[in-house]
Order: sequence, then structure tokens, then C-alpha cells
Amino acid sequence: MSLLKKMVVLAASVCLATVVWTGAADAAQVTVQKGDTLWTIANRNGTSVENVKQLNKLSSDNLQIGQVLEVPDPSTNQAVRPRTEESQTSSRGVVDRAIAVLDYAKQYIGVGYRSGGESPAGFDCSGYVRYVFKNFGFDLVHTAAGQYNAGMAISKGNLRPGDLVFFNTGGYGINHSGIYIGNSQFIHASSSRGIRIDSLSDKYWSPKYRGANRILK
Repeated sequence: MSLLKKMVVLAASVCLATVVWTGAADAAQVTVQKGDTLWTIANRNGTSVENVKQLNKLSSDNLQIGQVLEVPDPSTNQAVRPRTEESQTSSRGVVDRAIAVLDYAKQYIGVGYRSGGESPAGFDCSGYVRYVFKNFGFDLVHTAAGQYNAGMAISKGNLRPGDLVFFNTGGYGINHSGIYIGNSQFIHASSSRGIRIDSLSDKYWSPKYRGANRILK
């Protein structure tokens, strides 16, 4: 066998160890590893959680170690290529910062609501978001509508932990904000129950959802 042919065979073997081609023109297979979530798999492979769920006919976000998932790659119609070390490091940095933001945000669960408040003595919705992100060097305005225009707009299907989510709870425009934590949940300052975690799928919050943006980039 010529040296060139040996190199081609070796390269093919390395690729197959990373991702298995399914034979379809727009998908590859990945195996769920310890610590993987739908978001990390989708983000690692340049797609969205909703795309992965739809392709694999998943009705929930729960995964099992060793589970094989198909991952779409419509931009190239080829098996998904592994990210470079540089891009993995950059992605890891964003994930680590999001984890830090959420850990900080969660320590205030149970703090009461206060109109105009932006301290542990009491928060309103935008005051809480402002207080959390200010600890990480982001100086957001103290209004939900202002925060809505502060970052890069994100579709609901591409939400990732640390994104800001926005609602209209009555009246005109955006008047409520919170922080997305994953699995369709967000943390926010409820006017009736203070800092708490709720679901975007909740019958109260779902119809009031108006959009999201990304501050952590």
C-alpha cells in the first residue's frame, strides 16, 4: 500500500473514532458521555437543542450515558467535525462563566421582592438581573425593556444557560426579565414570591414569553 493510501486510511480511522457517519446526507452519530447535556452536545456540534430533539424524537431533555444521538449538520451535509482545541477552550470559558453566574444567582433564592430593589434586601426583576451580572462586570440598566435591547437576540430553540429571558406580564412591551438556567427553567424575581425558579413551559409564563438575548459571549 502506498504511503498516501496509508495516510487516507489512518485519517478515516481517526474520524470514525470521533463521530460515526450514519449514511445520511445530513446527520452523524455521537455517543453521550458523562456530564453531557442536550445543550452541550448541540453547542459542541454547531446546532440547537430543538434540532437534536426533533431529529432523535426526544420528548424530554434527559439523556443516558452511552446513548447514541444523531446530530444534524445541514451547513456541510457531512459528518460533524470535532472542534479545534482553541474553539473548545473558548466554548469552555463561556460555559464556566455561565455556571459561575448561575451559582451566584441561585444563592439569593428566597429573597423577597421589592419594587425598585437591586440588593439582597429585596429585588425587583430587572434589579435582580442587574445585581447578578454586575458582579461579573456587566453594567445593565435597571429596566426589563432596557435589558432586552442590551445583548444579542437569541431564538428560544437556541437558549443556553446564562441567557436573559423576557416577558410581558401585562400592559405594553417588555416588563419582566429573568436568567435562563437550562432545561426550560429560569430564575427571576417574582412579584408575589421573590427570587425563585420557574419553567418557560408553565401555563402562566409560556404565553407571556417575548424573547431572549445573550450577554455572555
